[in-house]
Amino acid sequence: MTRPLKTKYLKIMKTKLKFLLLLLGFVFQTQIFSQTPNFTGTWVLSFEKSKLDKSDNLNGLTGQIFVIKQDSNKFSLKIYHIYRDKKKKIGFRMLADGKTRRVKILFKGKLEQKESSLQATMWRKNYLNIVDYKFGTNQNELVADEVFTGRPKDHHSVWVFDREVAK
Repeated sequence: MTRPLKTKYLKIMKTKLKFLLLLLGFVFQTQIFSQTPNFTGTWVLSFEKSKLDKSDNLNGLTGQIFVIKQDSNKFSLKIYHIYRDKKKKIGFRMLADGKTRRVKILFKGKLEQKESSLQATMWRKNYLNIVDYKFGTNQNELVADEVFTGRPKDHHSVWVFDREVAK
């Protein structure tokens, strides 16, 4: 092979290699994003499926609803605690990028994307709450595995929610 022909051949091979690496990177990135679970929906607590720690302050709780909106790494959660005919709402927004930020003025928190779940961590002095959100037996069941350390008492509860189906 003559020198100019060899140089031309090497340039073609380098171009093909760059294209192949770019294509592989794109396929790999697409696969990762397609595996990210999306928990968007309205979720109703199932007391029967849940394993709630009795030391958690659940006195009078008759129901709980999660309303989740998730767009890429943006996560919004509204929690409705239901005590007979009264609803108490709390909510927060987080980014699933693992960075520590202020949450609701009182807390520091971070939201991390795990293999098949999201892990929300919030803390302050004498308070640590870690919740892993993942699908249960199917995508119509949401499991919120909560470990709380702090006052009044440490507890571990597994909250199971069913997706509310539009009527």
